[in-house]
Amino acid sequence: MTEQTPNVRGEASKSTLPAPAVPESRVTAIRYLAAVLLLPLIALWRQDNTLFTGYGYIDPWVYFGFFRNLVEFKGKLFPGTSYGSRLAWILPGAAVHTLFSPVTANCVLHLGVYTVATVSLFLTLKWVVGARRAFLAALLFSVNPWLWFATGWDYVDGATVAYCLLTMALLTWAARAPTRRWALLAAGMALAALVYVDLYWVALAPLLPLYYGGLTRAWHRTPLLRSFLALCRWFGAGCVTLTVALGAVNYFLDGHFFFYAPSVLEFLQLASLRVPWSQGLWVDQAPAPWLWFAMVAAATSLVVVLASAWRKRTGPGYAAPVLFSAQLLCALAWMMYCQVRGNPMLGVPYRASALLPFSFLAMGAWFWPGVDALRPRTYLWICCAAATALGIAWLDDAASLVAETPCAVWVGAAALAASLALRRRPAGMAFSLAGFFVFTAILVNSSYGNLDAHAYRDQYQSLTASRARIESIRQGHAVRFWYDDKDRAMPDAVALSSTYLWSRSLLGRSLTVPPCDVEVPPSTIITVISANRAHGTDFAVSALAGCWSEEGLRAVPVETDTVDRESYSYTMPILRVEVVPGMWLPLTAVFEPNKRAVLREASGSHQPSAFPLQNWTVERGEDLSAVLRRVPDGVLVRTHARPGSLAALYPAMTAPVGGRYRFAVRYWPGAGKFGFGAYAHDRADPWLAYATKGDWAGSDYEIAFWVELAEGQEFQLGLTNNNAPVQLPASFLMKSVTAVRVAR
Repeated sequence: MTEQTPNVRGEASKSTLPAPAVPESRVTAIRYLAAVLLLPLIALWRQDNTLFTGYGYIDPWVYFGFFRNLVEFKGKLFPGTSYGSRLAWILPGAAVHTLFSPVTANCVLHLGVYTVATVSLFLTLKWVVGARRAFLAALLFSVNPWLWFATGWDYVDGATVAYCLLTMALLTWAARAPTRRWALLAAGMALAALVYVDLYWVALAPLLPLYYGGLTRAWHRTPLLRSFLALCRWFGAGCVTLTVALGAVNYFLDGHFFFYAPSVLEFLQLASLRVPWSQGLWVDQAPAPWLWFAMVAAATSLVVVLASAWRKRTGPGYAAPVLFSAQLLCALAWMMYCQVRGNPMLGVPYRASALLPFSFLAMGAWFWPGVDALRPRTYLWICCAAATALGIAWLDDAASLVAETPCAVWVGAAALAASLALRRRPAGMAFSLAGFFVFTAILVNSSYGNLDAHAYRDQYQSLTASRARIESIRQGHAVRFWYDDKDRAMPDAVALSSTYLWSRSLLGRSLTVPPCDVEVPPSTIITVISANRAHGTDFAVSALAGCWSEEGLRAVPVETDTVDRESYSYTMPILRVEVVPGMWLPLTAVFEPNKRAVLREASGSHQPSAFPLQNWTVERGEDLSAVLRRVPDGVLVRTHARPGSLAALYPAMTAPVGGRYRFAVRYWPGAGKFGFGAYAHDRADPWLAYATKGDWAGSDYEIAFWVELAEGQEFQLGLTNNNAPVQLPASFLMKSVTAVRVAR
């Protein structure tokens, strides 16, 4: 069967597209698509843990925080973070969470990502090998626990799988009729979104447009140069369109057009570092479970590529299977190279999930060719049997029984190898179903075994309720979390604190050791989480009073909540940091004729008074790149590029009396990180005190340090580059410098 399609010049020509073995009407196609949309029920019919983030994770909950507080997090609390730069994932999540309640939004978002991935896989294979094989591939793909693991949490790997498969579907649709310029435009937007979700995909992204070039060459004999020009014109336009749109949105949110700069900077810093939680490629005397399907697909792909080269099969019907196989082998080779170089792309499941699209496309294009010749009723029975068997694999008892069977992994691998050898016979279909059943059951047992059917949903509901209480109290101020790593409520505490960017909101991880070394601005909300009733409100107030008595601060109780979980409960005292009345004496810098500054108390003032900003001077460094520029809102500061280098100094000052002093810079972040401290020239270590971490202080950011000064002691305030290990300048808008002394 052939069809009339316009060629690249717009003329009618006889298409060389591979003919589907079984012609499908529009009604049949709609039925297939409806069946694909029902596939999630195979896994969801007895549990919904697959739709919620599991215990012990940080990054997924960070994205959840951005979903819930997008404008505030991007514009105020956490600007310039790599998490917030991934707008292609954050914007859809924020839109869904704006429209629905948390639990509903979570299900809609994750089912949406899952559906985009599954439908895109089905359509891609349908246009290449026909609907029957495409549906079987989508069926096996849909019950894969690693697909659910990727799409069922708020981390970015599920979004990358969906965007990758969406790009492949659009490119395949465009290749079928090269005049469909809109499909190329949409594919370019999808590929840009893929890279903007996870920069690690930049190395694999070229495999997708190369697939389009190979497909148009095989199907329409289109010269590669012409396909390349079409990609540059339309596909490239899609990439640019999405980039400009995301840049405009980011400019509205935080005032910067180059939204992806934080991700690029993080990539440069971390690309060469080994992930400490890599689990290796060999687990429990077998290959790592997240690699099983990729290994089967890679073996299949190797056979396809070698057989095609040996028999010189280059016809339209072989183009897509060979291209899918080549994509997978190239992706696997690059990830193996990264693994050897110390970046474990295969050693952690959320990185190895990049192989999921290529693996199932390669298997779907080569497995089960015999189903095309079956009678419709026979094919229907096969699909029903496969769905039933794979649904049973999701039962706890069946999954644990298979997982406890000796050498079950190798039995499943042998069954899939046999199915490949007998792929045109009914026995091949039976062997492949047996192999996928074994793999699915083992993975279900390792991922969701021994879990209550709604365990993750219960945690999600309690977390969102606790977060709602915090949101109602903090009213735009920063929040810090104090919990104990050995406490039973630790997973809840990690998840809740991660919704406020964990490391940026962590006060302490041990309730037996008060966090006395952490700088906390006034008005900050402190949340204590513990399943131990002894660590309640009175304990927290007393412990923090011991830390802050020398600094004139105190923790004032706001409320105490009790959160009930399935097998335990925990208390959540919420406190507010306040200055003890009369304990902070504001200081000002008075300049004498010799241009030296003297610290004096600002009488009659209850707020710290600002130091004159025009007195900062650039400290010339090796690269002479530091800049101070006056603007209406303050001083724009750019440091030297070398980490640790001194960028600017304030004139020398002397302490009027001995005591404990607090110096702070109010600023608005730009690029990179900087340090602020008290500098003394006459010391082997010139820094009397030094701060590197800023905190949200209600309307601006504030970086502050405490220092003990003797009467008449001389020092200077200094600013440095703190961008190690990357040699890039840091920049920020300095709005004010303030100082206080604690009354004795």
